[in-house]
Amino acid sequence: YRQMTYADLIWSQVEPTDNNWNFDYADSIFFNYTNFEFVANLYCFSTASSDTNNVGYQVPWRAEAGTLPHGWNYLADSVATIDYLTTCINRYSSSAKYWELGNESENSHYPLGIPNIDFIDFAQHNYRWIKGINPQVKVLLPGTLGTYDVPLQNKYNWYRTVFSLGTGNYFDIFSFHDYNAWWTTPIHIDSILAIRDSYGLQSKECWITESSVSSLNDSISPDYVSIDEQAADVWRRTTIAWAKGINTFVWHGCWSSGMPSEWAEFGILDHTGRKKKSYHSFKFLSEKILDFSTASIVSQGVTVDDNYSATGGNGAWVMKFLVNGENQYVMWSRDNQTFQLTPTTNTKYRITHVVPSFISLDGETVLYTVDSVDVTSGNAHTFNLSSLPILVEEINNTSIQSLSDENYVKIFPNPTNSDIEIINTQNYQCDFELYDINGKMVLSTIIKPMENK
Repeated sequence: YRQMTYADLIWSQVEPTDNNWNFDYADSIFFNYTNFEFVANLYCFSTASSDTNNVGYQVPWRAEAGTLPHGWNYLADSVATIDYLTTCINRYSSSAKYWELGNESENSHYPLGIPNIDFIDFAQHNYRWIKGINPQVKVLLPGTLGTYDVPLQNKYNWYRTVFSLGTGNYFDIFSFHDYNAWWTTPIHIDSILAIRDSYGLQSKECWITESSVSSLNDSISPDYVSIDEQAADVWRRTTIAWAKGINTFVWHGCWSSGMPSEWAEFGILDHTGRKKKSYHSFKFLSEKILDFSTASIVSQGVTVDDNYSATGGNGAWVMKFLVNGENQYVMWSRDNQTFQLTPTTNTKYRITHVVPSFISLDGETVLYTVDSVDVTSGNAHTFNLSSLPILVEEINNTSIQSLSDENYVKIFPNPTNSDIEIINTQNYQCDFELYDINGKMVLSTIIKPMENK
């Protein structure tokens, strides 16, 4: 979870106590979320409306008040900076293990950015200070400007500049932001990783700390026009990133703004907090794929660095993940191609359409379309693909023991509309299938020994 600290320009005004909910102070944004791992974004924004020195956003401003333009000066800023870092990092050392030095700081034009030479000096000193306060935390190089409204060459040149001057020694993780059509993502990742590797920084993890798509017609992404396509993009963008070697992927963002807005459809919740299809798709993705041990691209379709390409995304896209010893494939095709898998053993393919086929008006209940097919060793099975991804789980039939009639789970009442907990107390895994009142299968899963469902 990537969270920003709302840094007041007068850094000495660090909030004196936790959670006073005063957003004019630097660290008010740290809520007591217990189920999230924070990436704390330092030096972002100013919310003080009376602050006449608020000359931009998402940049490491100069701490001391002075004449424009604001830059970075060690002699003028070091005392206030160390105080700011010490207060924030010590206060939240138990919840924040990652600290990011600003956001989209490569824009060197005022009022939005900081000059490269100042940023390099800023990064080196801040890295040393942060590590001196807590050597265990990780420091992120700021995510570069999202791939919209700017030539990508700008961000590539910025990386080359800061790396060539030694900044690669003063961060642990580097990150970037990736928007635009999902079929441009592989090109952007390849370019960023190639620059990293050319400066001998292969050991540095690469994170995408902002990525998403809007269903509205705007300058960031093509007009996908439907919440189904946005839910599909949760799977397409994330699985591409993982298969291309991105270590951590952060969807942007959680909430949607009110309509109409170019950001209105980005969030996985609507502006009232109601869960959208993309929320459930993201949750399903986390449950199914997140614990993968290996990831690779089996088939890559047409990649074009053009948001509105007529051919971008065509062909079969197939990402392969090894999860708990079982192969899982994520497949889709913008132009409805087919793809074949040929198992080497007798196999069951469980096929889940990862975009919910139904969502209730309150956003709490969804249904997925689930199919399954048994395939014998050496025989190819053809999957008919669409732009909405499917998850194909490969289950070795020899590992599934059929239950005798007396071991079938009985649910009372049947039908039921209440929550059900099923515990597999056997020493083998078993199939579990759920059918609606019309006899249509709405869920098919595997319950492993001693696992709760």
